[in-house]
Amino acid sequence: MKNMILCLFALGLGSSLSAASNDEERCCPVPQARCYQEGCDCYYCVGPDMVNPPVRPKTCEGDFAITIAGLYWISHQDGMEFAVENEVFVDWNPMLEEIEVLNTLVDADYKTPNFKWDYGYKLGASYAGCHDGWDIGLLWTHFEGKSEGHVEAEKNDNSALIALWSSYSPPQGSVLYARDIRENWNLDLNLIDIELGREFWTSKYLTLRPFMSLRIAYIDQNFVLEHKGGSWSINDNALQDIPLSNHVRLENDYKGVGLRAGLDSVWHIGCGCGIYGNLAASIIYGRFSVDHQERLRGTEKPFAKMRILEAEEHFRASRGILDLALGVQFNRVFCDCCYTFTARLGWEQHLFFHQNQLWRVVRVGDEFNPDSPFITGENVFHHRRGNLDTGGLTLTFKFEF
Repeated sequence: MKNMILCLFALGLGSSLSAASNDEERCCPVPQARCYQEGCDCYYCVGPDMVNPPVRPKTCEGDFAITIAGLYWISHQDGMEFAVENEVFVDWNPMLEEIEVLNTLVDADYKTPNFKWDYGYKLGASYAGCHDGWDIGLLWTHFEGKSEGHVEAEKNDNSALIALWSSYSPPQGSVLYARDIRENWNLDLNLIDIELGREFWTSKYLTLRPFMSLRIAYIDQNFVLEHKGGSWSINDNALQDIPLSNHVRLENDYKGVGLRAGLDSVWHIGCGCGIYGNLAASIIYGRFSVDHQERLRGTEKPFAKMRILEAEEHFRASRGILDLALGVQFNRVFCDCCYTFTARLGWEQHLFFHQNQLWRVVRVGDEFNPDSPFITGENVFHHRRGNLDTGGLTLTFKFEF
């Protein structure tokens, strides 16, 4: 009888241990934050009793998340001035003395690209596992910035346009100027971030998410200028006896990979509403490819073309990137904390240091010599260093399941 009791006790103890083992396999080893019922018509988790527990996962198997964002941004870049509008008019068939008046700037105005607002998007996917609520994810940001502008110098405006990016040597010598300049700048920005982070409660109404990531950056730029009239419309041109148009095309491409780290924060107001603020910095090591081409084209048949400048540069360098975001959000948890929907609207700012690596080549010191152009003056080279920035409104939707 005694042996039978011992056997039954051992059998019961083994069954209990087996059940406990199965429960541990099904559930996470980290206890989840306790949710509180707020005094409003919603159910929302406003904080835990313990210190710094993870916000996620809300289920024992971990949480997946999908992120979709729409961007309405504008981009700018330093060092892109393409002309000087001088309040001095030069006649259609000027003498050399009339052109030299342009050397005196009177109420002059530098012309910069007319940067425009445009749309972009973000796509992301992530997974928050049961290992202390860590999350790992992938986020792709795509944005195409642009600029389109057109400036003219008419006699009624009493002005002339001094070209800043052309190496053309006018046959009449002296200052290079135009009547009409069109500019077009395009930016193709792609950022890919592979992040590892952890969002946790620091109080009932504040969450923080430190993270680190690998960032891949593709930043491609094209800058095109078209000059007409002025120095290109003189009929005693040594190259040909018809008016010319001038095309300058520059490319500034950067591709690199590096490390990124930052901190995301959400300040929960209540009823699912909150304010978020994010900050991140990265250093990218990559390769610049800079290309500069300039050609002349006749405006009448046979539309002859002549290339007068071809230069390129390739080098590797490290560049810094700063990311900032501030906005409001609404968060809703439903189905016993199994699903979460988050909507955010805020302002983002991204600063890309020293992205402008274009060279500006201008011609100076030419004298009138129709038989031998390009031999009396010299090219002067200016490195147009400057920062690139993008910023604007971002509307984000995130679904966790």
